[in-house]
Amino acid sequence: MKLLDHIANPVFILLIIGTFAYTYIFYFRDADPVKKREAEMEREIRQRTAQAADPNIAVAAGTAFQETDRFIGQQNRQNPLVMPEENPLNPQPEQGNRIDNPVNGPIQARFGVAAQQPIATPDKVLQEGHWIGLEVIPLTSALAKANSIDPEISGVLVDEVTLLSAEAGFLAGDVITAVNGKTVKDLKSFRHATKQVAVSNKAVVTVHRGGKYRDIAVISTEELGIAQMEAAPMILASSRSPHGYYGPCDRCHAISVTPVNTGQLAKDMGDSLTKVAPNIRRGTPPPHRDRGACKTCHTVL
Repeated sequence: MKLLDHIANPVFILLIIGTFAYTYIFYFRDADPVKKREAEMEREIRQRTAQAADPNIAVAAGTAFQETDRFIGQQNRQNPLVMPEENPLNPQPEQGNRIDNPVNGPIQARFGVAAQQPIATPDKVLQEGHWIGLEVIPLTSALAKANSIDPEISGVLVDEVTLLSAEAGFLAGDVITAVNGKTVKDLKSFRHATKQVAVSNKAVVTVHRGGKYRDIAVISTEELGIAQMEAAPMILASSRSPHGYYGPCDRCHAISVTPVNTGQLAKDMGDSLTKVAPNIRRGTPPPHRDRGACKTCHTVL
């Protein structure tokens, strides 16, 4: 009974409650990691808010960090230390794989292979050009005579028509004399003329057909692009000429640097469509451009 009387004493009860309250407040309340992180984030937010409002004012909790950052910043300005940028998902190549481009600045190599300098197009005699689905060739005096074209007309001769050019109304045998008013005299000037409309989807092309000039409007759903040129195909240094002398071979051709001419397929579409060249009679007009002596492919009757 005496023990129960002591336990029921209000002073003893208050002492026990105070002990539990003290223990919880100072030992167990901050033990919850979630609440602790929330409290730290709240303090950090208050600190950043105060700094944004006035950079010269720092809350008490962040004063020491600000002073430290200020000291380090001063040291870095006096003795700057260059640190390389590192990205584990995009590692930087070694310095040896980096070259300088005198026009556009450094070129960064990719996949460990050194980048190449821009290559200028070799100055060769052009053989044909391609643009919006048509093929054009130089208008020579022989071609003009064979196709009943006035010898005074200058431009490029439309050799084949496909895709957009066919839909626009071009015909084989047309002579392109201008693109958007820019005069066309040969393949080089034709390429320069298409360059001005390369990023446009429309152009007006002037052609000479049947003794008259006419304008053909070309309107596409995409950019027209720039005409691409071709020169004579690559040959071996030991190749025999299939034509008369037109000057040094490298004036028109690229010369293969390997024993095997890698610039041409062993068989192309023309070879697969016609397995054996047909017999022809002497004097028959050729259905194709000059490809050398007729007897090289045909049996002449």
